Amino acid sequence: MSDHERRVGVFSDIHGNYHALRAVIGSLDDHGIEEMFCCGDVVGYGAHPNECCALLRERRIPTIAGNHDHAALLRTNIGFFNDIAKAAVLWTKDTLTPENTEFLANLPLTMESGEFCFVHGSPESPDTWKYVLTLGDAKASFECFQQRFCFIGHSHQPFLIEWRDGVISCPSTPIVEIQDDSRYLINVGSVGQPRDRNPMACFVIVDQGTRRIEFHRAPYDLEAAQRAILDCGLPAQLAERLAFGA
Repeated sequence: MSDHERRVGVFSDIHGNYHALRAVIGSLDDHGIEEMFCCGDVVGYGAHPNECCALLRERRIPTIAGNHDHAALLRTNIGFFNDIAKAAVLWTKDTLTPENTEFLANLPLTMESGEFCFVHGSPESPDTWKYVLTLGDAKASFECFQQRFCFIGHSHQPFLIEWRDGVISCPSTPIVEIQDDSRYLINVGSVGQPRDRNPMACFVIVDQGTRRIEFHRAPYDLEAAQRAILDCGLPAQLAERLAFGA
């Protein structure tokens, strides 16, 4: 398949939510997507860090590191995390198997594949976990990658920003037509802990054959994910927020 005919699925911010990850991968399978990528934060918050790592490894899904992945390895200063996030990080660190700790330790900060590039936070500063929150952040980001499409996560807020002839715009529809003279910065939202008031797992499909970028949501067994968090003794707020997408 040529680079101009690729169909890829991209997701991010699983955060140990195995139920949501299975739903997303199942949905991508149903769409016939064979090429998948993950933009980081495999672990943190949720009750199944090992199962999430194992599924990515089993499916051989190219994955980059997120700040919570590095936090679970104590590569990031968790002093800046709030108490709930810190508790989840320390629990995750102690729960990970040696194999999955090694898996996270070997994840790159960025990845390139043809017309696609992937980074957890911002291409402007991948190693400092900078957020892309404003149009100014987005404009700076476009100056830091050369590919046609850059996929990010980190904020748990899905969005698409289009760059054409030095002008940026923000289409808000769930399906965006790919334009010949445009480049795209795409936040693929969150699989395991959405924060856009929609509790369903979020992911993106880019189909260069039909020239479409599509945002998708996948329902999953949210109550089972909540029970698992509580059964592990993790903070109850981590279970409660899943129901609100917040």
